[in-house]
Amino acid sequence: MKTLKNTQTENKTQTRVSKLFQAVMILAMLFIASDIYGQTKEVEFDVYTNSAANATQYLLGDDVALRDCASVHCEKLTTVNIGTRVRLLAKSENAQTINGVTSRFYKIKMGPQVGWIWGGLISQKTMVSQMNPEIKFVFGEAGVDYKGYKRFQLRAVRNGVEIDKIFVKSETLNHELVSIIDKQDNKYGTDVITLCSNEGESCDTTDSKSYVVFKDNKLMQTSTLVALEKVKLQKANYAFSCELDNE
Repeated sequence: MKTLKNTQTENKTQTRVSKLFQAVMILAMLFIASDIYGQTKEVEFDVYTNSAANATQYLLGDDVALRDCASVHCEKLTTVNIGTRVRLLAKSENAQTINGVTSRFYKIKMGPQVGWIWGGLISQKTMVSQMNPEIKFVFGEAGVDYKGYKRFQLRAVRNGVEIDKIFVKSETLNHELVSIIDKQDNKYGTDVITLCSNEGESCDTTDSKSYVVFKDNKLMQTSTLVALEKVKLQKANYAFSCELDNE
């Protein structure tokens, strides 16, 4: 027969084992996350001395810090708005990983000021809206989430102000696969951004949602454009169903 003392001892032992198991799982998750960070490919851009044509880019982040040297510890000279066009003059010798994104610092000139910005806040792909040329879509990496899934971000910007943003989970997506449907080929009456190449190469986005639609100043990820086709054909103004992966 078990005594009360024996039962209490067993409960304490089980509690210790449970806590030990939880600690081991947390350490394992941290190890996996750090391994993912270590394998992150560097976000890299051409600079003016190598390619004047490719050295002009747009900012992906908002209120981007312009610093007096190539480090997050350097003095902040000013902040630069999202979507601002910048010319990359030079890059730092070493890359830095911040929030799961690895990139170097890039030297730019803003008016009379010359400073450095971190490359993770520079758009890897910038597209102009086919419906409103004042709007731009900037795309780039967004690190990994708490579960270790690699993420990308797409932001709609107008005159230095963010309109909306969306995050897409994928292990194979990259900026070269992202494109916007040209106006002459666009039969949907709204901006449609594809997340896979025209050659049918899979980009393995979450739930195979291969498109991002910009409608009513909102970015929405979807796997089909059938609803958009119905709206266009019937000339009706109703909402279409589209699951979001927007965080």
